[in-house]
Amino acid sequence: MVTEKYKKFLEMEAKKNPVKIEGSMEKEHLRISWENNKERPIQTKSSDIIDSIYLGKDMEETVVVDRRVAAMLQDRLKGLEEENIRMHRRVKIMKIMIGALLLSVAFTSLILVKMRFI
Repeated sequence: MVTEKYKKFLEMEAKKNPVKIEGSMEKEHLRISWENNKERPIQTKSSDIIDSIYLGKDMEETVVVDRRVAAMLQDRLKGLEEENIRMHRRVKIMKIMIGALLLSVAFTSLILVKMRFI
């Protein structure tokens, strides 16, 4: 069920990145490398998401994530979303309290001004 378009895409990618295979499938030692390895720049970017997060490395286009790491990140994101909701509620309560305090200060100031002029 492979389409012609997909075959052409794979052929083009194979031409761009020729692979050199040393050894045979029967032996335990099979070495696969790219033929134009010298032309490729040295990779300074990380393909591991943990290295990119904790060590501050830039990520490559493709990043490999272990299932445990993905579960940890999902759990952490869920916790952060819950904390975000709690903080929004606290901010709303604080805004109401500040408004009430401003009204009480304004009301108290008005009463003191009237008492002084009487």
